[in-house]
Amino acid sequence: MDVLVSHRLKMWGDIHPELGAAVGESKKITRTWIRKRLSEKRLVGFIARTSGGTVAGSGCIWVREEQPRPTSPRLVVPYLMSMYTERRYRRKGVARLVVKSAVKWCTDRKYDRIILHASAEGRPLYLGLGFEPTNEMRLRL
Repeated sequence: MDVLVSHRLKMWGDIHPELGAAVGESKKITRTWIRKRLSEKRLVGFIARTSGGTVAGSGCIWVREEQPRPTSPRLVVPYLMSMYTERRYRRKGVARLVVKSAVKWCTDRKYDRIILHASAEGRPLYLGLGFEPTNEMRLRL
């Protein structure tokens, strides 16, 4: 769990450096959120390690509830999140390994799709693995 929390916070720090201290201040709530979903078996972590055991990267699948829709018979959908690769291991296939492991996990459980929000840096990886861009809009309140 420590790796998943740490990597999620590092991911936010990389994507939004302007958040500064707010990222660190969210550690407690992030830990609580991850712990709860892990215990409910609604979050699965994928951790890539070197042959020497050093953590190189990680990501998670959050199986989240979804509204009914005519295009999918399931009321839950796997959401790929918290993808992070330690700087010294970037561009070495770590993220690709994590994503492929997550996709296999979902395929083995007969899910019909995976969704995610990609950072600009991550977008080429996901496109290269067959993910397709979708439309989403947001209103900040």
